[in-house]
Amino acid sequence: MIWERLRTNQDEFKVSVVIAHYNAGNYIRKSLDSLVRQTMNQDDFEVIIVDDKSTKPLDIIQEYESKIKHLRIVVEDQNHGYPSIPRNHGIAKARGTFIMLMDQDDNLADDTLLTFVEFAGDDSDVIIGKYAEGKMYNGTQVPFKNGTNIKEASIITDYILSTLAPHKMYRRAMLNQYDVRFPDSSYIPVEEDQVFNMKAYSVSRKISILADKDYYYWNQREDFGNLGKSSSYTYNEPWKYLNILSEVFNIIEASPNWSLAQQSKLKAMYIGRLFNSSYTTVIEIIKLQKNEQERETLIAGLRKIINERMDSQSISEVRQESRWMVLGIKYGMNDEELSNLETELFSGEKSLAQNTQCINGETVKNLSIHGRLYAIPVGFLTKETTLGSKGNEHHSLM
Repeated sequence: MIWERLRTNQDEFKVSVVIAHYNAGNYIRKSLDSLVRQTMNQDDFEVIIVDDKSTKPLDIIQEYESKIKHLRIVVEDQNHGYPSIPRNHGIAKARGTFIMLMDQDDNLADDTLLTFVEFAGDDSDVIIGKYAEGKMYNGTQVPFKNGTNIKEASIITDYILSTLAPHKMYRRAMLNQYDVRFPDSSYIPVEEDQVFNMKAYSVSRKISILADKDYYYWNQREDFGNLGKSSSYTYNEPWKYLNILSEVFNIIEASPNWSLAQQSKLKAMYIGRLFNSSYTTVIEIIKLQKNEQERETLIAGLRKIINERMDSQSISEVRQESRWMVLGIKYGMNDEELSNLETELFSGEKSLAQNTQCINGETVKNLSIHGRLYAIPVGFLTKETTLGSKGNEHHSLM
């Protein structure tokens, strides 16, 4: 039972910092040094490093056993190749009221743990701190653009969906009560943190944002060897892309907190994000598939999800930069036709501007899809967008 599970691991610390580790070498020093410097009393937090059976010695981590009072090193029995399972094991072993998830290459501002806990109080279940900007720091800035701390942030209006990375603080009781865990890589091998965070968001009483200063330093290593970026960490098979979209929709629909109207809006917001991040678009994902059959399998699967789980209102709320892709898939286009539509949209800007009309406040153009005319929003073509940009996805708007 849930209550029995909660009782087996009572709170002994204010925070448990959980770090999945694999062959980090000297790169983990910055992370551990920032924990040594925390203004929170060392009696109040523990650090759990879960090693995914590294092939290199753990001597650098062991140096910190004399510097961090409550440091535990847990070594996995086998290598998993992804951070999901090590993170889950760290969460299971945690004894803090809150769990702070960090990557092995990253570091915190000196007052992060203390500030987060104090701001959370007794009712915030997820605390999101501002990511640092600058060279090699890749965190999103969208939820923090006003520099305002928000005790109870809105999932709809405060850009929370733009930050689905796991570098946050979570109330452990919430994670345990609702079984919020990272999915196994055999089911969700790409963007597993999106599933984890969407589940956490969906059951949290309050989600808080701390935007007044930089708290988390998300470091892109110079050798690009960050944890979790294995060769299979790509949407190169249809099931990978279909599973994450389907699972996120499952989470949205099962939320005890979100109304039907919010669920409809969140589906639109998420598919808009997934179909058009600044890493890639769904058109490029389709092209990644091995052959025509797999491309059609992916498109057919996406069409089924869109038709069965999004109504016309939800589709109308997808941001314009993604909506043309959603509509093209919905109305039966294959991969070649989608590519042709993309070419028509982006190479024919001038002709599009000459043959448009305004419907419900949107600039649209009637485009033929399988012999029928559909109103496709094209207003985004005259605005600055991130479409096609190959920067970090966490800079893109929802």
